[in-house]
Amino acid sequence: MQVSDECIHMYNAIQKGQQYRWVTFKLNDEGTEIVVDRYGDNDSTFSSFMGSLPAQDTRWCLFDLQFRTLSTTRSKLVFITWVPDSITRGTLKEAARVKTNGVLWTGTMKKLMPGVVCMLQANDVSDVAWESMLARACRHEKDPIEIDWRPEQDIVV
Repeated sequence: MQVSDECIHMYNAIQKGQQYRWVTFKLNDEGTEIVVDRYGDNDSTFSSFMGSLPAQDTRWCLFDLQFRTLSTTRSKLVFITWVPDSITRGTLKEAARVKTNGVLWTGTMKKLMPGVVCMLQANDVSDVAWESMLARACRHEKDPIEIDWRPEQDIVV
């Protein structure tokens, strides 16, 4: 499974905290390469990220999760495999093939994205809710997490 150069560029930009907050990836029309689908700049809301997830197709997402502990504000890169429960059997088979060949911990995308600290499988919106992602990504934090805090641009969820 090939990964486009644009995917690598987007990962580097998110990791360095430059101009993007999240990006979604999809399989190209030929089914041979993972390409960038949509992205949100640093001012985009969590709602815009949630709105980018299609109800009938799979996506792979990279999200810069920002959170606050009692002592500091931090961020972690979360890789999300979006496979909604409502997809067709054929799409599900294709998603499994791509996941096996391209995006698992030992897959092509993971090798190209070493800064990802959390992988999340999501089948409905509750799996990618703010609190769910925060709990999963921050479970090894030493300081307590402020659950109610969200970055200024994410007040609307």
